[in-house]
Amino acid sequence: MNIANRSIVVLAILVLSLSLTAVPVLAFDARSSDQVTVGSEEVVNEDLYLAGRVVLSNGTVNADVFAAGQSVTIGGVVANGLTVAGQTVYVNAEVGHGVRVAGSTIDLGGSIGRDLMAVGSTITLNKDSNIEGDLGLGAETAVLRGNVQGDVRGGAEELIIEGSIAGDVEVHVRTLVVRPGASIGGNLTYTGETEANIPAGTVEGDVAFTERVQQEWRRDMRRGLGALAPLAIFASLAWSVIAYLMAFITGLVLILLMPRRMAGAAVAMRTDTGPAAGWGALALFVTPLAAIIVSITIVGLPLGIITLLVWGILLYLTQLPVGILLGNLILGRRRSLDSKGFMIGSLALGLLILALIRVIPVLSFFVWLVILIFGLGAFVVGERNLVRSRRESTDVSNL
Repeated sequence: MNIANRSIVVLAILVLSLSLTAVPVLAFDARSSDQVTVGSEEVVNEDLYLAGRVVLSNGTVNADVFAAGQSVTIGGVVANGLTVAGQTVYVNAEVGHGVRVAGSTIDLGGSIGRDLMAVGSTITLNKDSNIEGDLGLGAETAVLRGNVQGDVRGGAEELIIEGSIAGDVEVHVRTLVVRPGASIGGNLTYTGETEANIPAGTVEGDVAFTERVQQEWRRDMRRGLGALAPLAIFASLAWSVIAYLMAFITGLVLILLMPRRMAGAAVAMRTDTGPAAGWGALALFVTPLAAIIVSITIVGLPLGIITLLVWGILLYLTQLPVGILLGNLILGRRRSLDSKGFMIGSLALGLLILALIRVIPVLSFFVWLVILIFGLGAFVVGERNLVRSRRESTDVSNL
């Protein structure tokens, strides 16, 4: 493989893959499509990477599973760990190690051999679920109906406990609800707006409640910041202009140096939307986790640092293909991106649109999340398409 002819995206994927393997030979199974399916009769002995709009896995995987998509369903058997990111996530599998999941709606069942880390809008732990380790969560609404053999820690706007928790519970909530029939084997420590009505005999240990109140110093700080509002508005506007110019100049240089890659990344979002979203979510959530894990060892520390640096650079660059695509759709959807001048014009218009959208406070976070996911995925899919095109051209020339 000629490294000089590959983009920084392929380098990031290679570093990530090397950091996730403990053997000299790199072995993994990667699948991406609009719909990715692993049948119940299928057995996979390598680490399995799944990315697509719809992901469904019910097979037996004798290694780790990494999955990302709009809708992700994981069943069957996962011998090692499971990492999932998606808008809607369903897990009802027998997992030997830990599970890490992020999404909007998360529904969990089955058995987990170690810890569970879950971050989402709505998290439901079903009655048939069993977690051998600890549960760490962050959610708007979390409903715990299953069994947790360890501790529960984290935060939620509303936390409902209906199942069994063998260890301690330490959470920050707005509302805590403990249903009759629930059991907590350790201590219950929680911070909330109101004290919960806990049925007698539910908690074997001690119960400690701390009221979440508005501090005086916070009110004073807001008054002081209010006086600086005009200056803050001017500073925000100036920074927005500077940020736009920085992004545009960066994109201008990259278009002049590597026009095919920039055009390929932008086109990939339009023609391969599902795979781009899946690979982007996988790269966004799995890469820093892998880098942190590999950095634990002295040997792997340089590799982990390099991975995080490359990942950080790519996060900044994600706005460029998204901007080019937006500008292209407005200036002329049917016009190709063969011309550098047309690409530069599309980039300028697209970045301006993104800057205006990000001014809206409610949309800012979601816009950035979409940019990061689709931008990362665009680099990966675009590079894959470029390599495939070169290989086909080479095969034709050899005929």
